[in-house]
Amino acid sequence: MPMKVHTYPEGLLSREQLVFSVIFARKDGKWLMCRHKDRDAWEFPGGHIEEGETALDCAMRELFEETGAQGTFTRIGDYGVERENSTRCGALYLCDINALSPLPQYSEMAECRFFALPPENLTYPLIQGPLYRHVQGYLNTITAPDEIWDILDENKQPTGRTHRRGDPLKTGDRHLVVDVWMRRKDGRFLLTRRAPTKGYPLMWETTGGSSASGETSLQAALREAEEEAGMHLDPQQGKLIYSYMRPDHFKDVWIFDHEAELDDVVLQEGETVDARLATVNEILELYQKNELVPYTYLEVLRHFLTADHQE
Repeated sequence: MPMKVHTYPEGLLSREQLVFSVIFARKDGKWLMCRHKDRDAWEFPGGHIEEGETALDCAMRELFEETGAQGTFTRIGDYGVERENSTRCGALYLCDINALSPLPQYSEMAECRFFALPPENLTYPLIQGPLYRHVQGYLNTITAPDEIWDILDENKQPTGRTHRRGDPLKTGDRHLVVDVWMRRKDGRFLLTRRAPTKGYPLMWETTGGSSASGETSLQAALREAEEEAGMHLDPQQGKLIYSYMRPDHFKDVWIFDHEAELDDVVLQEGETVDARLATVNEILELYQKNELVPYTYLEVLRHFLTADHQE
């Protein structure tokens, strides 16, 4: 049986089921990771809950022992790693670092480092990867927890049901997400930079977001462009160029011909902190340097953009 990683809302698992605590610690939009003395790979801090400890006690101790960091902890849920007929579970914490000391002499770690995105050489990639993506999803969800989405079926048709963004999405349910590429005549595109409190903090991306209940894909694209960048787009200049299905959403990718100027950009507090104009090659460079949000659509668009919009 292949290994599976499950995530659960806090409170669903009992204290007796929790064996580990894992900490995703951040500062200035980057994630603190550590490397064991006996390994070349990187990992998020964490470890076994000792007898007499709470999950939080363990998280605070492990973070300091493995990184020298202290901070404010938020329990964001639990997880389970299923192998064959057994599942071992742990607590997931988000920590905002407010103090960082040198590694304790007794630490098992050789070094610590901040990363914008986790490196490829992870100690436990089949576990850390899904947990990292879960944390990014959590951060995105809490930015507007009361937003209401329409639930779609596997054919992208409305089911008549709705979903509150801050609640766990049921398996098999999907909602609509849009991306909006604003293209100037000179071939440059408008990018915005995510706020440090969001998932994939301080990374560049094209405008986009989830469609609200009752919105069409085009209406959602127009609203997101206005909300995130203050851009008023002409619906006649928009074209839906790609659509695909993911486990929990459909993604519609739009291109609008629009002469965006940086002086016209209106940044949204808690959403965006900067804006820039970038050519296709510059966008691809951001992707290669891990400064662009790693959406799968970029791989799909790479050939299309490069073919039609060379510098």
